[in-house]
Amino acid sequence: MLSIYNYMEFVTAMNELMEPASTCAPQTYSVLQCSNSKVAQIKYLTIPRLELCAATLLSKLYKKPIGALNLTINVSYLWTDSSIVLTWIQGPPNKWKTFLGNRVALIQEETASASWRHVPPQSNPADLISRGIEPTPLSTSRLWWKGLQWLSQEPSSWPRTEMNTPTDKLEIRNVHIACLQTSEDITQGFSKLNKLIRVFGYCKRFISNCRNLKANRKSTILCTQDLDQALTCRVKMVQQSS
Repeated sequence: MLSIYNYMEFVTAMNELMEPASTCAPQTYSVLQCSNSKVAQIKYLTIPRLELCAATLLSKLYKKPIGALNLTINVSYLWTDSSIVLTWIQGPPNKWKTFLGNRVALIQEETASASWRHVPPQSNPADLISRGIEPTPLSTSRLWWKGLQWLSQEPSSWPRTEMNTPTDKLEIRNVHIACLQTSEDITQGFSKLNKLIRVFGYCKRFISNCRNLKANRKSTILCTQDLDQALTCRVKMVQQSS
């Protein structure tokens, strides 16, 4: 197992390291390969946003050592101690505000082949550099150089943590839709009443023909009754709109 630490996050890649002798069983190791950190921006950012920036930095770092190693990686796990960041990453980018959506889209693209999981804050080795540590204790820190002890075990035996994500901090994008309803009076395009009544008469006949069987459809010119019905229909429309 290869471990890559990043500011506030870390990644593990599972692979089988076989001994030369064919009789030896596969062994799993947890070893630090590389790490990365970044100074926080001068502009004020909330803690969840800083955690998301750390996940973005990790996604950029993720593929570099994996591609440099001449190993077959079976599965990769990326870890964060922020349940809010996990919720963001698992959701569609267009659901979140612009700052979040842009970074979530990058993370999902760069880490599409990996799985994101949650680690308790007290067990996150990346916190050693984000919170600061003296060189002497860092040089002997097993958490830093070897990672968590249970990482050498099967993934099915890894501890699972309960995540309670506060919905008021998810920063869901607010979508505002403006609807403008306008009433278009088609009668404004006619200068003569007789022509208007005849157009209405043919419209009514078209609707009637669509509803009836082909044998019952009318194809003759409009009769007096048709024109009277069209005039009555138009009068009712004017009365309803006024």
